[in-house]
Amino acid sequence: MSLPLLASAAPVNLVVNGDFESVVLGAGTWTNVSTLAGWTRVGGPGTGFEVRNNVSGQAYLGKNFIELDTNGNTTIEQLFNSLVTSAGYTLSFAYSPRPGVAAASNGMDVFWNGRQLAPTMIGTGGGAHQWKVYSFDVYAAAGTNSLRFASVGTNDSLGGSLDAVSLKVPEPSAFALAGLGVLGLWAARRRRAA
Repeated sequence: MSLPLLASAAPVNLVVNGDFESVVLGAGTWTNVSTLAGWTRVGGPGTGFEVRNNVSGQAYLGKNFIELDTNGNTTIEQLFNSLVTSAGYTLSFAYSPRPGVAAASNGMDVFWNGRQLAPTMIGTGGGAHQWKVYSFDVYAAAGTNSLRFASVGTNDSLGGSLDAVSLKVPEPSAFALAGLGVLGLWAARRRRAA
């Protein structure tokens, strides 16, 4: 008796440009933007956000990361219009305080459909980025869903760094896969007995 193997593809990242690599920058340069593939500035007083190619720290993933306090704190957003209502998703991202900057300038908040997901991420920047990956289970509302990141704290053009933003359908647990295997075995035996 042979059972078919369960093939599972790697989860697809539903975030557009979650690694901020859509902007081509020379090494050690940065640019200030108010919109970027997948992302839009939706609040200030800052007029944009900075895409950095390994400036004031190294990216967590790839070459680029962003900082939300350019000429003032900024809020950015990405909208999702095709999520399955009430379905669960895994949101994750990497945050780091900016190297050499006081905690009061490094605050960042994350919101899903207007609800703050965690206390303000904050920290005093050391000599290099100190990336920490955050992960949350979120659920889709009917219609459009919103993911926002907001720089909070001192408006001084120095702020925390963000990289590797992803929203994925959670992978099935090993327990669920084992259950499917038992179910397949039961079905195969039942077919043979019939």
